[in-house]
Amino acid sequence: MKKVIDMNQDNHKDARGKPVSNAPIGAVTEPEAKSALQRAADKIIALNKRSGAHAYDLGCTFAEAKPLVPEKAFGKWLATFSDYTVRSAWNYISIHERLSAYREQLLAHTVMPTVMFELAKGEPAQIEAVIARLADGERIRVKDVREMLGRKPKSKGDATFDTAGVAGLRKVAAAKTDADVAQLQKMLEIVLTQVELALEPLANKKPVVKKPLQDKVVLPCRHAHDVLNSIGAPLQPDATSYMNWRAAKLPEGTVWRKVQDLLYQMGGADDWAKGRAFVPWLQNEVVPLLRFVVHGEAFVEIEAHLIAEPDVDETDTSEIEGLIPVGQLPPSVEEASEGVKSTSWYDRRKRMNSDQQTAERHAA
Repeated sequence: MKKVIDMNQDNHKDARGKPVSNAPIGAVTEPEAKSALQRAADKIIALNKRSGAHAYDLGCTFAEAKPLVPEKAFGKWLATFSDYTVRSAWNYISIHERLSAYREQLLAHTVMPTVMFELAKGEPAQIEAVIARLADGERIRVKDVREMLGRKPKSKGDATFDTAGVAGLRKVAAAKTDADVAQLQKMLEIVLTQVELALEPLANKKPVVKKPLQDKVVLPCRHAHDVLNSIGAPLQPDATSYMNWRAAKLPEGTVWRKVQDLLYQMGGADDWAKGRAFVPWLQNEVVPLLRFVVHGEAFVEIEAHLIAEPDVDETDTSEIEGLIPVGQLPPSVEEASEGVKSTSWYDRRKRMNSDQQTAERHAA
């Protein structure tokens, strides 16, 4: 049979000379391919039905064998010839015992054994409701059965707190650490954002105002300090034996110790750097240490004698609304100020005396 070429079809070829089709991935255009896919689908359905029937047969066999094995030896018996556990055997037994009345319906809808395991935990009315939804053409998965039976799986956190012994304690500690780290990260992201926003006026030679920044970050820093101690600081006894233990300092000289000290300092408004030291403190200590925690950037400490003076002189008076810092005075005022500073006290006094003598001559 001669193949008819559709002139409207895109017959471009790729670099290897193979035709490139515009049909979406997974689309089937040839009748032979469609027929092959249908045969494959029918075979998969048949295998699924066989899998369901196999689950019933296994459940029946396990149920027959269990009474013949000594108590608490069923698992050892299974291990001698198979990989089945006692739990999996009980799952198959539940299919045999609780779903026998629904066998034909469940196999007709090719329900998988994993779904049957959950369905067997339901009451007859609940099982029939699931089968009714299957009859309506709805696909039912394990999570759907759990929801329909009103059974929600335990979260990882719940399961963690039920594990016994040292292994259970380690899981509890790991769960707590994960939660605390996420909380610390979130709080310090907020603090870092506020500090960087507070420093933005420097680009326009405007003052960095301390009070509004403190109002936004003091409490988060205080809480972050407590969370960091909870994560990484060991407890040490208080000086008096009857007092609660308290968090110790992290190792001296480490960056995390600097973070611990910084959060403690920023948690109290009175402990912040003051005057001209305020802006360099934010730029060279606060921001780098916060980025060390939030973004994982290495912290490089800058020696004090290498820190340049800030573009804006941040003092306590610069926080007064309406007061213009010296660095932002109009050019004429700055020039006049520079002229006064460059003139010695003797020259200024001499000029004042000269002006006074001139005024006296005019008066005479």
